[in-house]
Amino acid sequence: MSRHPTLKPVTVAVLALAGAAQAQTPPAAEPKKELDTVVITGIRSSLQRANEIKREAPQVLDVITSEDVGKLPDANVAEALQRVTGVQVTRVFGEGQSVSIRGLPLVRVEVDGRTLLGYSARLSPPENEQLGRNSGLDTVPSGLFGRLEVRKSPIASQVEGGLSGSVNLVTPDPLDFRGFTVALRGAAEYSEEAGKTKPVVSALVAQQFFDRKLGLLLAVDSTQRVTKTQAFERNNFFDRTGATADLNNDGKADISGDRLQYEQFTVDRSRLGVTAEAQLRLAPELEFKLETIYSKLKTDRLQDFLSWRYTGKAITNPVFDSNFIVAGNSLGSLQQAGLHRAEPTQSMLGAFSAKWRPVNSLTLRPEYSASRGTLEQTIRQITIDSINANVPGKFDYRAGPMPSLDLGTFNAADPANYKIATNGVRANLLEAQMDEKVGKLDATYDFEDGMLKSISAGVRLRDLHAVSNAYRSQVTPTLAEVRPYWTSTVPGEFLSGIDVAFPRPFLTTIADDAYILQRASGGLPLLPNAARDYNLKEKATALYLMADFEGEIGDVTYAANAGVRHIRTRFGVDTLTQGATLIPAHDESRYNNTLPSANIVFHFTRDFMVRLSASKTMQQAGIAELAPSTFVNISNRTATGGNASLKPTLSNNLDASFELYGARSALLSGSVFSKKVSNVQADNTVLQSFVGFEQLGEIPYTRPSNVGRARVKGFELGVQRFFDFLPAPFNGLGVIANYTFSDGQGDGGMPLIGVSRHSYNLIGLYESGPISARIAFNARDKAAFAFTQGRADYVDKRQQLDVQFGYEFSKQLSVNFNAQNLNPKKSATVEFSQIGAVALNSYALSERRFSIGVRAKF
Repeated sequence: MSRHPTLKPVTVAVLALAGAAQAQTPPAAEPKKELDTVVITGIRSSLQRANEIKREAPQVLDVITSEDVGKLPDANVAEALQRVTGVQVTRVFGEGQSVSIRGLPLVRVEVDGRTLLGYSARLSPPENEQLGRNSGLDTVPSGLFGRLEVRKSPIASQVEGGLSGSVNLVTPDPLDFRGFTVALRGAAEYSEEAGKTKPVVSALVAQQFFDRKLGLLLAVDSTQRVTKTQAFERNNFFDRTGATADLNNDGKADISGDRLQYEQFTVDRSRLGVTAEAQLRLAPELEFKLETIYSKLKTDRLQDFLSWRYTGKAITNPVFDSNFIVAGNSLGSLQQAGLHRAEPTQSMLGAFSAKWRPVNSLTLRPEYSASRGTLEQTIRQITIDSINANVPGKFDYRAGPMPSLDLGTFNAADPANYKIATNGVRANLLEAQMDEKVGKLDATYDFEDGMLKSISAGVRLRDLHAVSNAYRSQVTPTLAEVRPYWTSTVPGEFLSGIDVAFPRPFLTTIADDAYILQRASGGLPLLPNAARDYNLKEKATALYLMADFEGEIGDVTYAANAGVRHIRTRFGVDTLTQGATLIPAHDESRYNNTLPSANIVFHFTRDFMVRLSASKTMQQAGIAELAPSTFVNISNRTATGGNASLKPTLSNNLDASFELYGARSALLSGSVFSKKVSNVQADNTVLQSFVGFEQLGEIPYTRPSNVGRARVKGFELGVQRFFDFLPAPFNGLGVIANYTFSDGQGDGGMPLIGVSRHSYNLIGLYESGPISARIAFNARDKAAFAFTQGRADYVDKRQQLDVQFGYEFSKQLSVNFNAQNLNPKKSATVEFSQIGAVALNSYALSERRFSIGVRAKF
């Protein structure tokens, strides 16, 4: 990445930021140069540095410096980013995994301006990894980065791929540090429901040689965590058909649920991250870098569930909310299982870059990078079914956070009531890999005089290859053989945090890996499950041209950039479609996209500025979403599929913002924005039967599609300051507060996926002498997340409260205490159908976490 030529340096760190904001220009020395993020101490200092970076940026940008990331009680990058105005976090297993910006979830994530490929675990559905084009933010520990940037408006030199914006994770350079530096951190984290304490450790070493011409850096961050998630899962509300389709005689089809499924996950996650860099600065005109980042996330999940399926069965004594049946009596089949799921993932990124100024006015930045993401997912499961396929049950969705279920005299824990399910012992293996190679060249020519300050141009060649291969074996053993692996849930341990009536205890199974693998495969390799396989290749060429300007209009100075980026994409995928036989298919597509952008900032005074931006952005569909194969899951009686015809989602954007800077770290900011979105993508679930699986009947089938156009408009407000005017010790008090309003609406008044109408953060600060503290409150409104039979499904509003306290014994040694998610029921992930939470689709309750740690720096 390069220094942005229109900016006048306040400090060398500000020059560094300007380059980092241009992700497309090769991430050379400037993006991180002289940031000294490790040596910054104190909340005020980090906020002041963030303000300097934001002030000098060539676009609408928000920044978190290393002290913010390190001192908030944040497990990973996504958790840290939730403090930024307009950023909302999606959580899985209680950890932030992805973010949306201004309501739109289509965000590109970069490391030093490059793609870090990777896979992220999902809570549900259990065997369908909807892969994006970069790693989930839960795969990389926040301790590896010196700065996090949220770009809300693009410039032409930046890589395409963020519809609503992009997040750039900036690692420090070894020549950023003054002398030999060692930084160490150790902590112990306790998860309340799981009752486990696990270590968190990190270390950074940087050294410079040969009169600061060569710098070397190594950073390692390791995190372990055991968590418990209490959940209600996989329910959908479908139109009823047949003679009982309109029980309340209102002329509309009745809508009822599919199943009541109670689940509990105990998840053991360990995360290791490593960055290494060699930086060689032979002269101010010539510099080389060799950089690499490695991340490994291992997720082991033990899971039990009880499922009562009543879809398609007659309902008596129905209770209606609108035309949704929210209580009644019906018949259902019971299914229980114990499951062990492991999904180790790895992400790797390596890059070699150079910055060369052959003449005073010309700077060239060539770069080559390669990224790889791998996944080896294994699932071992023993499933049992009730002998009676029509167990009478009384259900009520109004009972509490989950619906209640009364099975009358049926004993859900009596082994005599069960049989081993058809193909009830199964072993699955999914091996997947993504590789991306990128070569690019950027050139900037600077002009000494006049309004035109520079012209930049560049080319980027990208080659992406993704392959996924699935294997499975499943058998129906004798009852006597499998009975040793039957067990019962322990009263008070299964969904202990949920106060609602359902069968407790119930019979479940022990997911014994050795037995399942031996029995399911007969000691042989697992059989190909080719209906899930795909082989995808994609090539893209991007060209851009951009000009930077500076000037005056009256007494007002301005800095501006304008440019255009053009991308040509070729895509092809080979799959096998599941049916009576496997049918080979090859799908391909070609498309071109032209993305203009312009940014201008007016400096009315030294501390007050107004920014205007106009741009067009794009976001391509995820990798697995483009694979058009259909996978039928016999055990869960669901089906999923991709869609090779998905078009990139496009958005035309307008932004206007103001920034008023006060003394030291004070800032008052606001913005208005408008986005016109086309080719909106969403998942839709319908009931459908499949050839070769007629015995399952109609089952829920989920598939992505482009659903039309949408409009998003809204505004943001933010303030941060310390109350220095108060007498001691109250002059250490401060506040960060921000609010975002986003109004998103699609064709025909349909809600836009991922858009929360209201979101805000309120952070109370205290810093005086060696003491620092924060109380952080984060909240977001409900948002649509998918469609069922064309009706919107929503994820409910949520809140989170975190606390941090720190004490600094010296500049070299400090301790801190963190408490996260202090009100778990307010932070629960609740998904429901059209009419509200009474039509519950899923519910996931996470837990409180506490940690105490020590930091040392030499």
